Amino acid sequence: MTPDATLVVRYDEAGRVAVEQTLRRLVRKQGAAMVALGILWGLITLVPLIAASTAVEGNPLPFILGSILLVSIPVAIGALGVRQLRRWPRLPKIAVTITPWAVLFPAVVRPSVLAPRIRAEEWPREGTSATLIPASGLHAARIEFTRQDAGKRRKRSIAVGSIDVDPQVIVDALRGSTSA
Repeated sequence: MTPDATLVVRYDEAGRVAVEQTLRRLVRKQGAAMVALGILWGLITLVPLIAASTAVEGNPLPFILGSILLVSIPVAIGALGVRQLRRWPRLPKIAVTITPWAVLFPAVVRPSVLAPRIRAEEWPREGTSATLIPASGLHAARIEFTRQDAGKRRKRSIAVGSIDVDPQVIVDALRGSTSA
């Protein structure tokens, strides 16, 4: 790759669709499990509390307020489960773009309700490195991009098996920018 060229690395369409289908199934299972857990926990918590509140002598209002607070946890879990059921995780079509001046990463929507969204980022090309990390154990082979900013090390990774460019081309493209 020449220093003035732009390299656009796309995810393989068939692999991207397969990953999205798997994520959808897992997201639905996780959402259904959260809803079931919320309902079960709510029933286990609520039934004894109602029975105990009827047995309280005097003013049961403080006991009922405490019960509502205890029941709010399973309600929150159930609400997160419903939100999870509505999610449609999608992978971006582009994995990374390397321009003569910057390395651009697209935003990624995480499949879990509880995980924060990965925002789109633009890193200056100078000082950004790429390392090809071979497959080991549970992890597939990947390219790890690293950058040191103000004492803070930043990392982003993309899976090698799902991209349409030879991984060594990406590593060489960034290595060439730092040695020039």
